[in-house]
Amino acid sequence: MDQSPQQTIAGVVLCLNEAENLARALSSLAWCNEVLVVDSGSRDGSQGIAASLGARVVEHQQQGRFLITKQRNWALKHGQLQSQWVVFLDADEEIGVGCQTAILKCINQPDAADAYELTPRYWFLGRWLKLTQGYPNWHPRLLKRGKVKFEGGVWESFSPGIEVGQIYEPYEHFAFSKGIDDWLERHARYADWEAEKIDMVLSGHGSQALGTRRWHWLRLAMVYAWPFRPLLRFFQKYVLQGGFLEGWQGLLFALLMAGYDLITIVKLIQRRRQKRGLAL
Repeated sequence: MDQSPQQTIAGVVLCLNEAENLARALSSLAWCNEVLVVDSGSRDGSQGIAASLGARVVEHQQQGRFLITKQRNWALKHGQLQSQWVVFLDADEEIGVGCQTAILKCINQPDAADAYELTPRYWFLGRWLKLTQGYPNWHPRLLKRGKVKFEGGVWESFSPGIEVGQIYEPYEHFAFSKGIDDWLERHARYADWEAEKIDMVLSGHGSQALGTRRWHWLRLAMVYAWPFRPLLRFFQKYVLQGGFLEGWQGLLFALLMAGYDLITIVKLIQRRRQKRGLAL
């Protein structure tokens, strides 16, 4: 009996000033039929590095606030991809051989789902934070081109109404690879977006502002418990999830995430005072 032809797959990396990370990420996509880097206007030579490593590079700078789901959807629509499947990888991530094998096995099976969530091993200062980051922690990354889109702004999900599977073999995520300044800058952006969504819910615009992501009910509960978010986040990460078992890295990361929520509530207070014309 003839075998079905092998499915083709494109690897897509979103990029902004990722010269330090690109070689690792792109090397881990060498098995893909095509590799595309969507750059947001790097000024550190990232585009040249990506091209030298064999990737096709296109530049697309969003107007206004950067939303990762918009950039992923732009890549799907305007990236001139030819492959049947697309896997998205961030520049600070890497797909190992085990994850690669699992991906190829899934997309080549006759009953493949429309899309798949992948889970990262989150590395922080040399340690995999398996407990502190709640492994497995699912992220929408692999999809059939032309059938699936992203939604959710920063905390992304697949569009509803499709069949979604899960791949348990992890990829690697080095989210702290560019140091504390980069981490804080990114999370300040996330906090701004989160504060806006919380304000929308509190102002009566409905919980749909939070999107359709998994654990929607928990995110809604955290909206109304907003003054206590830093304490609750630390308790979640360090106590409930067992961060205390992961040494000083677990403690530091739990404190950083509590700090992220502190920034979020300060931004929320600032936003609500400005709407009422009160002094900051």
